[in-house]
Amino acid sequence: MPFLHRLRSNHRPRERGAVLVVGLIFLAVLSVLGVTAYFTATQEERMAANTRDQLLAFQAAETSLRDCESLLTVQGGLPAFNGTRGMYTATPGDQAQIVDTLNWSQDSATRVLPNAVANVARQPRCIVEQMENVEERPTDSDRGPLTTESVTVYRITATGYGSRTDTTATVQSTLRR
Repeated sequence: MPFLHRLRSNHRPRERGAVLVVGLIFLAVLSVLGVTAYFTATQEERMAANTRDQLLAFQAAETSLRDCESLLTVQGGLPAFNGTRGMYTATPGDQAQIVDTLNWSQDSATRVLPNAVANVARQPRCIVEQMENVEERPTDSDRGPLTTESVTVYRITATGYGSRTDTTATVQSTLRR
């Protein structure tokens, strides 16, 4: 009987650790997948936050643009275009535009909306440039040309900020009056 027992134990297949190796490979693959999923989710979160911040800056700029436009659309007198508080006379076409040379962080050079927009790093600001007078000739097909009137064209530029000062949006419009 001891001989049979020894004979059987010699014929038993040897364990070589293949299950351990396969298990470690699966563990490594699952770890790589987990790390990749984490980095993808983090990247998407950053992209969403940047998009939200850019939209906030754009909305702030639009708010400021509408405020400056309202200065020009009210009945009555216009503010003085003397280069202070955001009111300028436009430079000739061959010179740099005021928009490009202006220090937008200086409050006295721009019109600032105080506490108009919540959750921004800096309140939005705008400027108005009085560009030129243009003669306009309205026509009526039945009566021919009507009287000529002079209208003034204004360029309004506004900058808004997001939750960080390095997130900005600039919008511009023209208005005739």
